[in-house]
Amino acid sequence: MERKELIYSLENRNYKNLYLIYGKDFYLIEEIENIIKGIVDENLADFNLSIIDGKEFDIENILTSVETLPFMSEYRVIVVRDAEIFKSKKGFSKDDEDILTKMLSNIPKTTILLFTVYGDIDKRKSISKVFEKNGVVCDVKKLDDVSLLSWCKNEFSKREVEISNSDLAYFIEISGYRDKNSENTLSDLKNEIGKLTSYALDTKEINKASINLLINDKVENDIFLLIDMISSKNSKRAMSVLDDMIDSGESMLSILAMLSRQFNQILQIKSLVEKKMPVTVISENLKINKYVLNKLVRYASNFDNDTIFNILNYLSESDYKIKTGLMDDKLVSEIFILKYCSSAS
Repeated sequence: MERKELIYSLENRNYKNLYLIYGKDFYLIEEIENIIKGIVDENLADFNLSIIDGKEFDIENILTSVETLPFMSEYRVIVVRDAEIFKSKKGFSKDDEDILTKMLSNIPKTTILLFTVYGDIDKRKSISKVFEKNGVVCDVKKLDDVSLLSWCKNEFSKREVEISNSDLAYFIEISGYRDKNSENTLSDLKNEIGKLTSYALDTKEINKASINLLINDKVENDIFLLIDMISSKNSKRAMSVLDDMIDSGESMLSILAMLSRQFNQILQIKSLVEKKMPVTVISENLKINKYVLNKLVRYASNFDNDTIFNILNYLSESDYKIKTGLMDDKLVSEIFILKYCSSAS
């Protein structure tokens, strides 16, 4: 069942006895959990609501909770959070799983049992199949683009802060939430929105400048700026950016590693662009958000292959020379800037 369909059925009191909710965005999982907990009158929650830690519960504990009748209520709600039994057999014997599977197939009509799992489940397990047959299974996916835009807009509005649609789209893009491999959740976005709105207490307005100031990762921005300066052959500004990074605590070895990563990505992207691969496909294949990808595509057009290979070789050799004491950080940085600011295409 899809998340929206599940929420609709719950809000219309179309309850089932078994729910299995899983996914990577715990904020959305907790949203559903709160709706299910709300089935119980909060004044009687001490009698009719049980919260169990899925990493620690024993089989007897959950059996007792399920069999307990509700008190002055139509339903008794049991929430088992982060139920590892759906992911691995750690802590559970085959006998325990069999007992639990049998119990779930004959759950009392007065019991509503919710299992939440942070991450994926093993659909081959017998306990997962019981939910498929007798209950509701919901894979809580990240919000789609339209829903995400609406959700973020609403969060800013609740704080009485204005943001244009273009700046909102920019905020979402650089947040990394839409990246398939990103661990960011709506809770992370909410924290970032809180940070921005606190900054805008006086103006009550958020723009791209404030987003860049507060949200973007400074180290990543500095690396992009450094590549920008190399690309434009601005050796003075490039040296200034590099010095600032070192002064702020970044080691030269760390900077070399980040530059190497970016130039390797530029090389990959250059090859894919030359093969006429659409940017959206490149973004999906390389797991890079479109904001970062657009920058890298631009850099790919500013450097020829020979220059990129030379830069990568220099970065690798410099890493070795610093580690072996053959060159110091300052000399490596100066040679790098002077050499490649003059040879960038």
